[in-house]
Amino acid sequence: MSGSARATWWYLGLGAAVMAVGPMLPAAGRQVVYVCAGLSVIVAILVGLHRYRPPWRRPWWLLIGVVCAGMLASLLWAIDLAVFGERLYPSAGDLVYALMLPLLMLSILGWTRRGERRGGRVEAAIVAAGGGALIWAIVVEPMLHHSHVGGVQLALYLVYLAGDLGVLALTARMLLITQVRTLAYRLLITGAGLLILTDIVYYAVYADTGTEPTFTSVGYVTVYLLLGGAALHPSMAHSGGQVASEPNPTSKSRLWGYVLLIATAVALTGFQIVRSGHGSDGEWVHVLVPLGLAGVMAMLLVVRLSQLAVLLERRSRLDDLTNLGNLVQLRAELDSVPPGSALLLIDLDGFRDVNDSYGHGVGDDILREVGRRLAVTAGGLDVSLMRVGSDEFAVLLRGGAKYAVEFGGWVVDAVRAPYPVPGGGTALLTASVGVLPLDRPTTAAHALREADLALFTGQSNGGNQVAVYDVAAHTERQARTRMVRDVDRALVDGEFTVHYQPIAELATGRMVAAEALLRWTRADGTRVSPADFIPVAEQSGAIVPIGTWVIQEVCAQLREWYPRFGISVTVNAAARQVRRNDFAATVLAALDDNELPGSALIVEITETGLVTAVHDAATVAAQLQMLRDRGVRIAIDDFGTGYSSLAYLRQLPVDILKMDGSFTANHVEGGASDQAFVRAIVELASSLGLRTIAEAVETAEQADRLALLGCDMAQGYHFARPAPPEAVEEILAAAAAFAGGPVHGGPARSPNSGPLDDSRPATRPASAVV
Repeated sequence: MSGSARATWWYLGLGAAVMAVGPMLPAAGRQVVYVCAGLSVIVAILVGLHRYRPPWRRPWWLLIGVVCAGMLASLLWAIDLAVFGERLYPSAGDLVYALMLPLLMLSILGWTRRGERRGGRVEAAIVAAGGGALIWAIVVEPMLHHSHVGGVQLALYLVYLAGDLGVLALTARMLLITQVRTLAYRLLITGAGLLILTDIVYYAVYADTGTEPTFTSVGYVTVYLLLGGAALHPSMAHSGGQVASEPNPTSKSRLWGYVLLIATAVALTGFQIVRSGHGSDGEWVHVLVPLGLAGVMAMLLVVRLSQLAVLLERRSRLDDLTNLGNLVQLRAELDSVPPGSALLLIDLDGFRDVNDSYGHGVGDDILREVGRRLAVTAGGLDVSLMRVGSDEFAVLLRGGAKYAVEFGGWVVDAVRAPYPVPGGGTALLTASVGVLPLDRPTTAAHALREADLALFTGQSNGGNQVAVYDVAAHTERQARTRMVRDVDRALVDGEFTVHYQPIAELATGRMVAAEALLRWTRADGTRVSPADFIPVAEQSGAIVPIGTWVIQEVCAQLREWYPRFGISVTVNAAARQVRRNDFAATVLAALDDNELPGSALIVEITETGLVTAVHDAATVAAQLQMLRDRGVRIAIDDFGTGYSSLAYLRQLPVDILKMDGSFTANHVEGGASDQAFVRAIVELASSLGLRTIAEAVETAEQADRLALLGCDMAQGYHFARPAPPEAVEEILAAAAAFAGGPVHGGPARSPNSGPLDDSRPATRPASAVV
C-alpha cells in the first residue's frame, strides 16, 4: 500500500476514535464534533484536489459546499441550544440544512459528464417510489399520528425527507450508469447511503418518542469521515467525470430488486390496512399512499421492461467492439434502402499480421480506430456504418451511388494512415473496398454477395484499392465456385490421371527422367486445362489431398519403371504441401510402400510458391532437408521468374534448377546478350554444384544451343509430348533397347545416385529425338 493510500486509513481510524465518544457528549458538544469533522473533510478535499489533480473537479467542489452547509447548520443549531436551551423551528440552521441536500444532489449528478447522462432514470424513479413507500410507513405516517410533530416542524421534516429521496434516487442512478468502482467511489456511495439511513432512523425515532436520538450522531460523523477518506485516496482522481452508459439490460439481480421493492410496498400497504383498524373512517388515506406508490412502481417496471426489450433489439444490431451496426443491422437496412444508393464493403489488408505481431488487444484498438475514421470520413453524409466481420466493415450510402467510388477512395486514404501501437511504434494497414451501386431492386443476400465479389476483385488485384462490381467478374466467380466443388468431386470419382513427359540429357539425348503432369478428364469426356483447375485447387486447399494422390500414383508407377529403366520422376509440390509438417513423411511413406530409393523421385516447387511460403521458411527447409537426406532430389521450377532467387539457393537444400520455358524462346534464340542470360543461370548452377533443366524445348536448334550454353537437360515437344504411362513406357523401352540396357547403367550404380548425377557420357548428339 502506498503512503498516499495509507493516509485514507489513518484519517478514518482517527475519526473513528473521535466518533466513539460523540454520543456521550451533550447536545452542544455533539454539534461541535460535527463542525470539527466537517472542517476535516474540507481540508481533506482540498489536499486531495491539490495532490491528485483530478480532471473532473466539480463534484468535489460541490461536496465542499455540502459540508460547509451542513457544518454551518450544525453551528447554528448549537447556538440555538446554547442561547434558548432548545432547537427553534424554523431556525436559520434549518434553512441552511435545507440548502445542503440540493447541493448533495448536484454533486452526485455531477459524477457523470454533462451532455452524456443517459439511462437509469426509470430505475431511479422505481427506487425513489420504493423508498417513498418505506419512509411513509415508518416515518411520515407515524408523524401524522403524533401531536408533538406538527406545523412548521413537520413541514421541514417532510422537506428533508423529500431531499433524502432525491439523494437516494440519484445515488441509485449513479450506481447503475457508471462502471467505475474505485475505493474513493465506494466510500462516497457508502456515505450517501449512510446519510439517508441515518436521517430515516432519526426521524422515525423522533416521530415515535418525541425526543432526538443521540446515537444517530455516530452516523452523521461517519458520513463526514467517509467523504474525507474518499478525498484523501489516490483513486479520487479517477472517480468523477465518468461517461454514463445504459444500465445492463440482462441483470437478473436488478430485475429481482424491482420485484422486491414492489412486494415491499404491497406488504407495507397491508400493514397499514391492519394498523388503520381494517379500514375505519378517516384512516383509508394512510393506506392509499403506499398502495399508490406500489402501483407507480408496477407501472414503472412495465415501462422499464418495454425499454429493455427495445434496448435488447437495438443491441442485437450493434457491434460490441466498435459500437457500429452489425450484419443484422445491414441486412435490415438493405431491405429498405432508397434507389440510387450504394453499398461499400471494406476489408483490412494485412490485419492478421497486425494481430500476430502486436496481439489481439492492439488489434481491437485498431478496429475501434478504423470505425472512428470511417465516421469522420462519412461526416455530413447520409450513411450507415457497420462492422460485419472480424476485420470487415460496410458503409451504406443512401442516395450516394454517384460519389460511391470517390468515397471509397477517401476510405482507402483514411485507413492507410499509421496506427500508434504500444512501445512508440506504428502499425500500417491498407484497405480493399468493393462498391456495389444499388441501382435496381435486389435482396439483402444478393447485394451482399455482389458487393463481396467486388471486394474480392480488389483484393485479387493486390488490395489497397477500390473495385466496382461488374457482371463479368460475377460470372467468373460463379465459375470458380463450381470449379472448387468439381475439383473435390473429381478426386473422389477418379477423374484425375497422371501423364508423363520425358526429360532428355542434352549431351547424350538419353531419356533420364520424366515429369509427372496431372490431367483431368470429366466423366463426359471433357478435358479441363491444368491452368484452370490447379490454381483453384491451390487456393481452396484441395491441392493437398490431390498432391498426396499424385505422389502415391507416381511411386506406384516407378515401382515398375525404376528397376527396368532407372528413370527418376519429378513431381510438383504446391506451397501448401511443403508448408505442412507431414509433407516429408507422406513422400517417404510412398517410397517405402513401393520399395523405392529416394533417388527415384524429384520434388519440384516453384519459385513463386517459395515466396508464398516465406513466413514458414523454417518448416519448408526442414521438410525438404528430410527428403534430401533420403536421396530425394529437390528442384526449383520456373527458376528466374520469381523473387530473391539467390536467397532461396542459400537457404534451401536444392539440387536442380528448372529454367522457365520463356527462356528457351526469348533467350536461346535471341542475340548474344539474350543468350548470356541463360549462360549466367547455367554457370550459377554449375558453381553451386546444381544441375539445370530447360523447359519447352521445341526445336533441334534450341536443344543444340542449350547444350552449347552448358545446360544439362531439357524437356519439350522436340523430345516427347506428355503422354499416358503406356505411351511413355514404349518410349523408354525403345530408348533402353537403343542404348543396350537401362539408362542408369545397371545395378552396379549406387541406388542413391540416380540418373541425374554428374556422369555425362557423350554418346549421342544433342539434337537426337526419341
